[in-house]
Amino acid sequence: MAPRRINLFDRVMKILGRHYAESFLKLAFPDTAFQLVGTLENVEITLPDRRADFLHRIQVEGEEYLLHFEFQLQHRADYPRNVFTFSGGLTDQHQKPTITIVLYLERRESDPPSEYVVQIGEWVIHRFTYPIIKLWDYTDRIRSGELREFAPLLIMLEQEKTEAVLHQERELILQETHPQKRADSLATAVMIASRYFELDWLWEFFGEEVEQMRESGFITDWIEDGIQQGKRLILIQQLATKFGELPQSVTEQINGMTADEELDQLGIRLLTANSLEEMDLNGGQSR
Repeated sequence: MAPRRINLFDRVMKILGRHYAESFLKLAFPDTAFQLVGTLENVEITLPDRRADFLHRIQVEGEEYLLHFEFQLQHRADYPRNVFTFSGGLTDQHQKPTITIVLYLERRESDPPSEYVVQIGEWVIHRFTYPIIKLWDYTDRIRSGELREFAPLLIMLEQEKTEAVLHQERELILQETHPQKRADSLATAVMIASRYFELDWLWEFFGEEVEQMRESGFITDWIEDGIQQGKRLILIQQLATKFGELPQSVTEQINGMTADEELDQLGIRLLTANSLEEMDLNGGQSR
């Protein structure tokens, strides 16, 4: 079965941009001292069908700027023009200079363009440039822990998508001491990894962390489904460890449960049960 593909950027990348704006700034402008002073939410833009989830307000040498992140999987031919019009629209609307940083995530051989050019023949009439960050250039620094805030992206940036990479991601994420950021990073890691691995396997892999993900509010429904799936997988594993190979009817019954309370009660019952019969699962019905 092919890995589940989901549209993850609106939900995932804005979390990284919100939590780690200063880290992205340091990648784009390593020799400049920026101060993050605020965030604008749900910014309407005077362009058709365009909205920014948020803009950061930053100060450099006493002057205030707006900071906007654009995340791209792959380059599109019309993208430089879009950056130009988007940045210009924000600058005009808010009457503040806007810094737009474009971050690319999927590895490519040649560098994507970092400018929008209007020219007649060889004659350049206008040139608008913008900084780009190729995140795959930073995989060594992410793995070392120097840039561990970008750990959820590691599986996407590495050429080999392996379980070993996920192990390293998880270790780096769990070093985050802020509960909300840790929960969001764990949820982000699962969503990104679902491009390359089956979700059922991922919920099993992150089984010990699924409860922490409840603190992540940006994909609540998706996470709740995953938490339940993780509970079902763990319960089946625990039953099989304690009682041996399970009848198919028991596995099917547990996989069909959708109530947290029911799953939790079975987990509690498992602590004292000495047989499947005492779990009251042999007939396909729980108490």
